[in-house]
Amino acid sequence: MARNENPPFSRGETFYNGATIDSNDLGGTHLEGKEWVFEDVNPHTGVARTNKYVTVRVMRNSSGIALLPKRIGACEIDATTPDEWGRRVAGYTTTTAAHGKPIDEYLPAAGVPANDLFYIVMDGPAVVLTSLSDLSADVAAGDWLVAITAATSQATTAGRVALQDLTGATANLAVQIMNRIGRALSAKTTQNTNADLLLEVGHW
Repeated sequence: MARNENPPFSRGETFYNGATIDSNDLGGTHLEGKEWVFEDVNPHTGVARTNKYVTVRVMRNSSGIALLPKRIGACEIDATTPDEWGRRVAGYTTTTAAHGKPIDEYLPAAGVPANDLFYIVMDGPAVVLTSLSDLSADVAAGDWLVAITAATSQATTAGRVALQDLTGATANLAVQIMNRIGRALSAKTTQNTNADLLLEVGHW
């Protein structure tokens, strides 16, 4: 995490937190990409969910739209600014088993505005959303999850999760393994569409 500093804002908040954002003079650039560790506690109620820690990273919303909580964010990739990898989110994941991380589940329903800073979850418990259509199979606690395919990085179908598929060809199998988002800590049936799913992001 970032040395011994206090976090710049709480979970469920953003850097600007409703203040006016000047896209020509963005604040907090020194925070982009830094990580902090929080206890797994709901910041709105103070209720602890687990006895685990949650590692989060400060990211800039460079998508041009408001990014919503519980969706999977995809990192911005720009050959002219390679240092921005891991610091900015260009939208939601759109391809099967794309690389991405969950957007802070405690953000307001309206999400994080364009150009604001927010947290994504790098390690630990996080809530994500299932597909808008029927799941390919039931999800059981312990199953690995990956991103699903969507039309665009701004679609309502984007940034969601489904079961990891290990039956594909070599290239597809590689991304299914490398880009798995986390392991389910709760269960869902095929009919549980657009539903909250608790998972553990990261090393497990």
